[in-house]
Amino acid sequence: MDEDLKVPKISVVMPVYNGEKYLKEAIDSILNQTLIDFELLIINDGSSDHTESIVKSYMDDRIVYLKNEQNIGLIKTLNKGLDLARGEFIARMDQDDISLPERFEKQISVLEKNPEIGVCGTWFTLFRENQEDQIIKHPESNDSIKIGLLTSCLVGHPTVMIRKMAIGDYRYDINYQAAEDYELWTRLIKITGFHNIQESLLRYRFHHTNMSVLENSVQVINSKMITGNQLQYIDISNSEENIDLCRDLLGAAPKFRYTNDEFRNLLTFANKLEFQNSKKKVYDEEKFRGIINKRLIEVFNKTANQNFSTLTFLLKNRKEIILQRSMINNIKTLAKIILKK
Repeated sequence: MDEDLKVPKISVVMPVYNGEKYLKEAIDSILNQTLIDFELLIINDGSSDHTESIVKSYMDDRIVYLKNEQNIGLIKTLNKGLDLARGEFIARMDQDDISLPERFEKQISVLEKNPEIGVCGTWFTLFRENQEDQIIKHPESNDSIKIGLLTSCLVGHPTVMIRKMAIGDYRYDINYQAAEDYELWTRLIKITGFHNIQESLLRYRFHHTNMSVLENSVQVINSKMITGNQLQYIDISNSEENIDLCRDLLGAAPKFRYTNDEFRNLLTFANKLEFQNSKKKVYDEEKFRGIINKRLIEVFNKTANQNFSTLTFLLKNRKEIILQRSMINNIKTLAKIILKK
């Protein structure tokens, strides 16, 4: 029989370490996918609980069970899974999450219709005991994801499906513990397209043993390093000041209030960011400028102690954003205050 006929369309990589509590739910959610052409690589990373007996209780021949002789950690186990994956596409899955039945079918549809896309994520639903579910939404288009990756991981790791040809020899970097996915995306997005399906296709279980919870401080440090790496790529120093300014400018939310000096520093950095991008052509210039302007307006609107000197600086350095209605209203208000003085 031709061996090629046995190669699955998808290889699902699922590392497991002491995952007995939720493992069956996670496995069942993969085995119950509407698209059935896959192999499920379950890699037991030296568990000391009943993980092995749970996996061996399944008779499904799509399950490929492997066991590390000793615990080598998540990142090395993930890389082992990437090395062993035989499928045309590689899907990620965590030991405690739940994939919705149509997840694979919908991701394959996107990837097959759009050969330029190499990484396809989805929205996901954060759920925890005694709390309301929360849908985590990430941008859809490649350009928006690429800009957002300057400061945030905008692709849910356990939701991704990756084209094997796109990932090639790229692997997770062991130096970025708790942010290994974020760092990998910032390298892959330079060579392939990204897309997030605008629908929640995975339930992400949040509990006190999540690696992201246990390693939060490490994650923050490594995430800042990743921002610094990307600034260096467009020839901006990865100083702590620049990293903080970048994350203030393009991060999840601006500070509640800025001093005039802080606001001027932010404006100066925004101009530098755009200028360097215009030389390197890393990000779509129009979209990049639009996102930066939107954030500057948010910052300006949230800052209560602006004065005439800041307004003057703004008009000299960022004239185009005064065309925004919200900015015009603020300028009118400030003008009235200044005139009264």
